[in-house]
Amino acid sequence: MGEPGRDWVSELSKAGEGDLSGGERAALTVLVADALGIAGAGRSAPGVAEALSCFENDLGTGPVRLPWTRASLPAPAAAAALSALVHAWDFDDTHDSAVVHTSCVALPSALAVALARGRSGADVAAGVVAGVQVLSRVSAAIGGQRGMIRTAALGALGAAAATARTLGLDEEHFTSALGLALPATGSVMTRQVVAEGSPAKRLQPALAVQAGVSAALMAARGVRGPMDWLDGDYGILALRQDGDLAAAFEEIRAPGWEVAGLSLKPYPACRYTHAAIDAVLGARADGLESAVVHVPAGQAYALVARPFAWRGQPVADVQFSIPWLVAAALHTGRVDLSSLREPVLGDPAIERLAARIRVEQDLPAQVGMAPAEVELHYAGTTEHRRAEMPGSPAHPLTLDQVEAKIAACVPDPRAVTRFSADLAGLGAGDLRAALSTIDTQEH
Repeated sequence: MGEPGRDWVSELSKAGEGDLSGGERAALTVLVADALGIAGAGRSAPGVAEALSCFENDLGTGPVRLPWTRASLPAPAAAAALSALVHAWDFDDTHDSAVVHTSCVALPSALAVALARGRSGADVAAGVVAGVQVLSRVSAAIGGQRGMIRTAALGALGAAAATARTLGLDEEHFTSALGLALPATGSVMTRQVVAEGSPAKRLQPALAVQAGVSAALMAARGVRGPMDWLDGDYGILALRQDGDLAAAFEEIRAPGWEVAGLSLKPYPACRYTHAAIDAVLGARADGLESAVVHVPAGQAYALVARPFAWRGQPVADVQFSIPWLVAAALHTGRVDLSSLREPVLGDPAIERLAARIRVEQDLPAQVGMAPAEVELHYAGTTEHRRAEMPGSPAHPLTLDQVEAKIAACVPDPRAVTRFSADLAGLGAGDLRAALSTIDTQEH
């Protein structure tokens, strides 16, 4: 691996909470609270209960007892199970420009390994920081790839980094961990689940996490992986379309930690729908004759811009539909987990309203997420609305807002946020004890 790559891995292998600014530490606290809280509702999401049954019954037993599961599992399986729970409702964070979900990769990996190996809360925090950094920076450096959901396709690298840092591996073993994760990286077929609306989308990051954690544990035992995983002839940066490795390393090694560059979702739906939802909240549905939602051009928005239709996977059908979500926001005054369950999910009034909502991809294309503009047409009048992307670093959710969000997921959201605030100061035994206090059944 070239000098810039070695220097970056060296920095990552030594990173800790002490390297974060006050704002970055606060963002880390909110990120952990958000991820752990929404995991509490994960079992009830389509396809997740069946996956957890596999984890709980078919993959052996081990030392890790994680919140919201009944299983005691080996670390790779435990991390995968928690990843599935965090990502279950598509309610977890995003990096809006790198276009990845990070907490469903970094937090389960760090937490499971810490519980298995007796590491501290500070080790978990450092692991989350490293995992988020690798996943976000590598994703941004390679850019969008046809057929690739980057969370799933790059998740093994993020999980390996989170695990290696939690274990305190030195630079050489850290590099081996990432190299060993390379065969589970880079699939350009991960988007097929979205094309079909398959609930397996919730599980793809979990499988990447299982591979990445396993890779790092092998590296910790002395297994050597390819060292040029990043910039070798067949390293991950070979996917960069312009081939400009100097520019790639400039992006990868830019100052700052990406935990402060993440967006937390206020709505359990595809991130590309959020500005449109936000734009119409508070508007009236009565008397609406039609509506036009304006979003940017580009393939990413095309998926959520098409006219609403039931395609066989009801929850995914609505989560990836601007017309339905805007109609639900107008009709019910909110979009939350209750929107994805009956009676709201199958409400014919929302479907009829969605048929009157058209999406136009006529705003300039841009990297990442963008504002939405909406025209609401009533008899003789038109109301114009515009919204920025809510929950972004420019418009962040506060800890109080995160508590309100996860109140729909767990009985005691404040217990989750207290744990998150205390995480870095918890020793190995305290970490397990603190987690047990929030391990109650979802409601």
